[in-house]
Amino acid sequence: MVSERRRRIYLTCQILGWSAHGLINLGFATLAGQSGWPIVASIALLDGAAGYSTHLLRAWMHRHRWLSLPMARVAPRVLVGSLVCGAGVTLAGTITSLFVFHFNRNPDWNWINIVPIFFLWSVVVFLWAVIYVGVHYLEGLNDARLEQLRLAVAVKDSELRALLNQLNPHFMFNCLNSLRALIVEDPGRAQTMVDELSSVLRYSLRSARLETVPFEDELGAIQAYLKLEAIRFEDRLRVSMDIDPASLGSAIPPMLVQSLVENGVKHGVSRLEAGGEIRLVSRVEERALRIQVVNSGQLVAAGVGTRIGIENARERLRLMYGEAATLALRNLDGAFVIAEVSVPLRGADA
Repeated sequence: MVSERRRRIYLTCQILGWSAHGLINLGFATLAGQSGWPIVASIALLDGAAGYSTHLLRAWMHRHRWLSLPMARVAPRVLVGSLVCGAGVTLAGTITSLFVFHFNRNPDWNWINIVPIFFLWSVVVFLWAVIYVGVHYLEGLNDARLEQLRLAVAVKDSELRALLNQLNPHFMFNCLNSLRALIVEDPGRAQTMVDELSSVLRYSLRSARLETVPFEDELGAIQAYLKLEAIRFEDRLRVSMDIDPASLGSAIPPMLVQSLVENGVKHGVSRLEAGGEIRLVSRVEERALRIQVVNSGQLVAAGVGTRIGIENARERLRLMYGEAATLALRNLDGAFVIAEVSVPLRGADA
């Protein structure tokens, strides 16, 4: 489809270009005092011959793959091809002038006149070739740039899927281990846990193919997850939320905040004998959605290996938003750890 479109554009440009060239020549001939049907026919024949010669030159270029060569190797070939085409057009014009219109009967006609005609037509064909090769190279650069963009998008998408797939199994195994323990200890609470787990997994599967989801949907999955953990931790887990209603419709990467909450429960609250607190705060500020996940505990050097989920989340943000999104993790007030994420608002959200 693209090649057929380019072919139509090429033929249209050939017809219009050489027709315009002929009209310009006819105008100069008229200004010089030359008129009559022989002049008109001669100009039409010469421009037709020039157009056909450039078409043959184009076919020769493609047959011998000139356009795939470096510019330094294409240039001398184009020069020689232009001289050959110029000679052909000059020969066609000379034969027509001598045997059809008998210009040789004109006392001003001389064989030496062929030299400037040959030079002129060679230059005209050379300019045509420069334009044609230049357009082809520009199209090639655009095609290469588009292909690079397609590859970059494909790589980005595959990296995002790989990072997301690293999060989901981790979450599922934690939930299944908790459920396994409750089946024996408290079947009723185990049934409740199955319901909440189904909600979380349904969201996880539904959002796995999406680049972003509304924060409201993510929040629902977080609440279901915390209910699951509340069954396991009982009064050792305390949850508080301060959610800005304006933030609910904002788009965020799926499972991003949920992974931060899970990280806070697993590496913070669960390691404290008395348990601890999970606080979730969201605000819309300066064209960005800002979310804080605060958990009891402290970051220690020995816990560096537990931050794989945080690094995955940072990488997902970088791939999707570049430097416009941030994720920071630090100790707070000597008793808490805070994870702060900022995601730029886009489109209608902004």
